[in-house]
Amino acid sequence: MIADADSPKDHVDSADIGLALLGLASGVMDALAFFNLGEVFPSAMTGNTALLGLALGQGDMIGASRPVAAFVGFLAGAAAATASLDLWLDKLPAPRAIFWLLALEACLLATFALAWQFIDRPIVGAWVYGLIVIASFAMGLQSVAARLAGRPGVTTVVFTSTLTSIVTAATNAMLRPPHALSFTTKRQIGMFLMYGVGAAICGLLAARGTAIAILPFAAVVGAAVCHRRARQNDIGAP
Repeated sequence: MIADADSPKDHVDSADIGLALLGLASGVMDALAFFNLGEVFPSAMTGNTALLGLALGQGDMIGASRPVAAFVGFLAGAAAATASLDLWLDKLPAPRAIFWLLALEACLLATFALAWQFIDRPIVGAWVYGLIVIASFAMGLQSVAARLAGRPGVTTVVFTSTLTSIVTAATNAMLRPPHALSFTTKRQIGMFLMYGVGAAICGLLAARGTAIAILPFAAVVGAAVCHRRARQNDIGAP
């Protein structure tokens, strides 16, 4: 069994920064794939469900195949992360297990970014499906890694339930004293905004061509470093 993560404190720490960077990576990757790989989301399986239903309803089997590829990649990544935790990382404290999962994700995103530099535009054929599977597999790994951080209600890949929690908490804060948001809700708002910032950065830098594909890799590397630092802080290492 993975050791439980420490209870989250009411201040921003290295783990929070790492999760924020993962949210940024997800936002960039979803925007990048949506505009370049045939309107598909590597991390947002709810959105892919809607896209799949629309494509099937219109009899568009090619259009349906892209969200199916995303589902396959994401589920395989989540399964691989879960198996790794059970078979190889089960004796590690949560921050170290997160670090190794993010290191694997970074390798996948490095492969994605490298391929992105050399593929002709527009991206067509087998390249589309290969890139979708790589990106979605990486996001599946990330979804499991983020859960280990022990931040209640915080996710880095699917934000519908997070948004519901934010609205509920904000409404309660307006109706009841002391009319203040809890730190947990503020953390959720920050993660949600980081996902949006990632998508916005992708839109702003779309004209920069291939360089934008490096950003998710850089963000995940930064997140891995943050979680490794969180572990060092826990044990009092410099």
